[in-house]
Amino acid sequence: MINGLWSMVAPALSNGLTTIGLLAMIVDTSPAIGDQAHRLLGGIVIAVWAAITLRVVLNLWRLHGLELRLANLASAEGLIDLASVLSLPFGWLVTSHPEDALLFALVWSLRYIRHTAGLALFWRVMQRSRTALLSMVSLFIAIFFAASTLAFVFERQSQPEAFGSIPRAMWWAIVTITTTGYGDVVPVSLWGRLLGGWVMVGGVVMFALWAGIVATAFAEELHRRHFLHTWDLVANVPFFQKLGAATVADIVRLLESRDVGQGTVIIRKGDPGDTMYFLVSGEATVQLAEPVVLRPGSFFGEMALLFDAPRSATVVATEPSVLLVLDVADLRELAGRRPELVDLIEAEARRRSEANARAAEPSAALPDAAHAAAPPSKTASLS
Repeated sequence: MINGLWSMVAPALSNGLTTIGLLAMIVDTSPAIGDQAHRLLGGIVIAVWAAITLRVVLNLWRLHGLELRLANLASAEGLIDLASVLSLPFGWLVTSHPEDALLFALVWSLRYIRHTAGLALFWRVMQRSRTALLSMVSLFIAIFFAASTLAFVFERQSQPEAFGSIPRAMWWAIVTITTTGYGDVVPVSLWGRLLGGWVMVGGVVMFALWAGIVATAFAEELHRRHFLHTWDLVANVPFFQKLGAATVADIVRLLESRDVGQGTVIIRKGDPGDTMYFLVSGEATVQLAEPVVLRPGSFFGEMALLFDAPRSATVVATEPSVLLVLDVADLRELAGRRPELVDLIEAEARRRSEANARAAEPSAALPDAAHAAAPPSKTASLS
């Protein structure tokens, strides 16, 4: 419990310490404060650096063996820690004024992202799309040099100050490709303006392709993570454990996980049935004359889907629960590819329906409940 609490508190303390150091570095650059305040703020920056260094050293000390320590330093978080530790010593080494060395504390801003799960996601996305991104970088460089050279050829006579050499024309090329267009350098010749239009359009297309590549890679990675998360949830439902891996893979692509809080109405009596549910964790109750408690592994709501009938009872989550939801359209699609799954669901639904008919009075049949939810003497099913 203590370790779990510390794992939640440690990132907040680290970010707070980083914020104090960065704010002290920023305020220290103001000429409006006196020498005493400068010394105090500089001391705060150095103290924060010492605390960061001590924490990094202690983390490495807890690891046993040189191999583990090197692996930690080679990770993304380890590289950020190493850069944070070396920031001020490097500044003192390369700058002539000790005050300027404190500006290297800017590296500490990387520490904000070292505790975020999004950093690992971003890193995986960049790795997955690196080939396409590098291809676009090559195209960017080619357009950049071509635009600079042609701008030099077209504009060097009329604007020697701005286009008198290819290095000078590179400023115009970079702001035009990025469509920033500061306006300080503008072609005046016909060919120069045609070149400018071509470069601007090419820049828009290129950055649109970059954005598309990254967005597609993010979508694929998120889909992969969703697939793995749903697979783990499906593996906890006994009903699915009877099926083969290929069938489970088909199901995982169609199921949506849903977290519901205590007291949430999952199904309301009389509503049309358009989804069925599998209870992964938590607890739900079927509101009948004698309530039926649904526990992990139960599935319910299938009767309305199979027999095209309205919901026959209300189901409420009595604990925070995790559900897997199967839509009626997805169930029909699954029936075409995996009829054995639908046959199992339909057979179970008919078995429970017949049991209800035998156990209940003809004029007051119980609504349907859930698989493995009710005691043997209280079999029910929920539509």
